[in-house]
Amino acid sequence: MRLRDLLSRSAKQRLKAGLRRLRGLLPWAGREEVEALYRLLHRMVHDRDQALDLAALQTKDAFAREWDEFREGLYLASDPWFKANVARIISEEELQIRPEWFKGKDVLDAGCGNGRWAIGLAELGSNVTVVDINENAVEETRKALAPYPIQKEFYVAPLEDLSRVLPDRRYDLVWCWGVLHHCRSFTRSFREVSHAVKDMGLLYLYLYGRETRPLEDDLELFKERVRFQVMVWEERERFLLKKAGGDVRRLHNLHDLYAPLINRRFDFAEIRTLLEGEGFGDVIRTILHTELFIRAIKGSSEALQAWVLPPKQPPFWFEQH
Repeated sequence: MRLRDLLSRSAKQRLKAGLRRLRGLLPWAGREEVEALYRLLHRMVHDRDQALDLAALQTKDAFAREWDEFREGLYLASDPWFKANVARIISEEELQIRPEWFKGKDVLDAGCGNGRWAIGLAELGSNVTVVDINENAVEETRKALAPYPIQKEFYVAPLEDLSRVLPDRRYDLVWCWGVLHHCRSFTRSFREVSHAVKDMGLLYLYLYGRETRPLEDDLELFKERVRFQVMVWEERERFLLKKAGGDVRRLHNLHDLYAPLINRRFDFAEIRTLLEGEGFGDVIRTILHTELFIRAIKGSSEALQAWVLPPKQPPFWFEQH
């Protein structure tokens, strides 16, 4: 076993032990004290730039386990409906940019997972560079892109280190779907992906929206996440299967909801302000939903206007299937 794997296991054991001690204190504490403890832990885990090191490591390991155990499921590369529609989803629903625009463009998939979005970008004819913190995820993406005659590059790194692994590289499109809200340092990762966009290029973000889950609801979900951490694997599987109503296709997405401790939520106004501070204009929500589907253009948007499609009306792709 590699040293980093031993360190990772040791860190997870310390985290589990700490959470068990916390749970052991709860029966002896009053309701107000319990709520205060959970609120404090929630704040420490979700701090924008100083998330607990153990929480960041736990989140990384949670996704490593996810891509090992739940490689198949709804909206993944294994889903025939999703794979058949992913290029259309990217072009018409998510980005709302004509499919012809993508051909030959240099695209960075920042946080590629198992390659479900990279497949669609490749089908649209883009040259695709993928980055992910998880080595297995990058290898799965490499296999998924093998049939496509495009330029491809693969890197294993956290988004906080993007400029280190890709110095001075700029892209026509940086695609970052469902990643930034899990990063140890949101601000640093946000700046890294922002700086990777060319002038007159596109940045696309999917982020968890505060409107979907207000703080009090988010705190209740966080309590379930804490309980999830101290379960053995068989208990976790039973827990997820019950939440899924017995539908094994939903296990991946539910593991994504309960396993990683770092799950931040944002308001659109704050993200728009941050994007404008990085030189982006024409910042819009392409899909009108309580979650945040955001397209932004760096610098002048005039050259891209001819490629823009009208907004897609509901039901959206994730509501149809």
